[in-house]
Amino acid sequence: MKPWIASLTAAALMLQAQTAKAAPLPQAVADVIAAAADDPETLKAVIKAAKKANPGSVAEIDAQVAALQAPGAATPAAAMAEQTPARAQLGGSISTGNTNERAFAAALDFEKQTAAWGHDLNLSLDYKREGEDTTKDRYFAAYSLQRKLTPRLYAVGVLWGERDRFAGYNFRFSESLGLGYRLIDRPKLKLRLEGGPALRQAEYLSSDYEGTIAARGAGYLTWRIGPRLEFSQTLVAYLENRNTTLLASSAITTRLQGAFSARASYELRHEAEPPNDRQKTDTTTRVTLLYSF
Repeated sequence: MKPWIASLTAAALMLQAQTAKAAPLPQAVADVIAAAADDPETLKAVIKAAKKANPGSVAEIDAQVAALQAPGAATPAAAMAEQTPARAQLGGSISTGNTNERAFAAALDFEKQTAAWGHDLNLSLDYKREGEDTTKDRYFAAYSLQRKLTPRLYAVGVLWGERDRFAGYNFRFSESLGLGYRLIDRPKLKLRLEGGPALRQAEYLSSDYEGTIAARGAGYLTWRIGPRLEFSQTLVAYLENRNTTLLASSAITTRLQGAFSARASYELRHEAEPPNDRQKTDTTTRVTLLYSF
């Protein structure tokens, strides 16, 4: 074989080997790497596994990681911040025979996060009828506006409204301003605390309209136990001379299929000085179906 033919053959083989070695990175692998960018420990493990499974795409993996870690790069968390998730809940029950009872529960949760602002809107309805008597008829609405001051500190304003004649009032409104702090802010575990002064207005069945000054404190915990399982805990307290209110809610949410999830929740409402000799504490246990959109 002539020398120039041997050289050309060797060059062709080297080019073929280099082309085979530099295999394109599968899109699914690239998506997993991008999703792990917010957690350094998880990202490190994902990169190691990706390089081991795709030895021909090491350079491409390194390039993607460098782009994700570059100053000012848009991380998945920043991209998700512009999204507007919402969840609707629906649950109910019907009993016949010795007990004639119908119950209905519905709720809508709306959240929007941007780089500087956060919005939360919660609406709920609880209705229960036993025989010919209505035993629960409660409406609730809350809106929270957050102005992010630092990655963890934010200013917050909250509007709160409710109607529950069985708890002793025709309506009750609250307005609050304060500060919030993200005490824990990890991908799987989040805890934020809020506090500040508040104004409350209520029309009780046993008295006329009343306006009071109060203090509001709140805590919100979310723990993602697994890919399909999440635990959440909410605690909100309004402290005032006329009547202190405490609302505590615990929930377990399981993702079923696609946009559907199931939730089991337990809610406790406590009024320190309820009107008309009503019970101080009410509890509600629900099992509801959620749809995310």
